[in-house]
Amino acid sequence: MRSDWTALPERVTAGIAERVGGTFDVTSASSGNHAEIASTVTGPAGRIFVKAASGELSGRSLRYELAATQAIDRHPPAVLWQFESDGWLVVGTEHLAGPHPDLSPGSRDLDLLLAALHFKRHLRLARCGSPRQPGSGSRTRR
Repeated sequence: MRSDWTALPERVTAGIAERVGGTFDVTSASSGNHAEIASTVTGPAGRIFVKAASGELSGRSLRYELAATQAIDRHPPAVLWQFESDGWLVVGTEHLAGPHPDLSPGSRDLDLLLAALHFKRHLRLARCGSPRQPGSGSRTRR
């Protein structure tokens, strides 16, 4: 469940201000449910998407999301910073404009996701060379 930005302790908002370059404006995200706080923060450093979690379940969910985002590395949104303070995990990522994907059964966004995963696999195979197909090439038996 989403909390209002004012639920963040002062030390947490000070940590965010330090990372965005000073004072900032906050616009809460209109959808999503993984983090207690999800907002676009606009400051001297530009627009950054900030998520924060303090509860056990929401904190675990945000840690998984952070790990997944860092694991895919070359694809947005890039993790710009993260920190923990006063029992809150806070993550700042690059801000991406646009709608959230609809991952419900039958959504066209699932087709786009599948195409992106196939493309990524194709790129990885192109960098590493195609895997050998069974029975291809010559092998000498002893």
